[in-house]
Amino acid sequence: MLVEVTERAMALTRAPELLLVGGVGCNRRLREMLEEMCRARGARLCASDERFCVDNGAMIAQAGWEMLRVGQVTAIEESGVTQR
Repeated sequence: MLVEVTERAMALTRAPELLLVGGVGCNRRLREMLEEMCRARGARLCASDERFCVDNGAMIAQAGWEMLRVGQVTAIEESGVTQR
């Protein structure tokens, strides 16, 4: 499903290339499928080296811990995510 959604987004934006980064970039099968999709579209896949495809969950957890430690707390009602 991720490949299909990505292909739709590339079609809508007429993107000539796709950048694959983060933890998901470690998935070899996903990388292969994205390479195939990009090749079929005439687009370029720019995948970062697997050494740099790490999940930043630990960094986010550490930042949250440090904020809590110094008393910087956001009420759940005041937090949110804006989907773009």
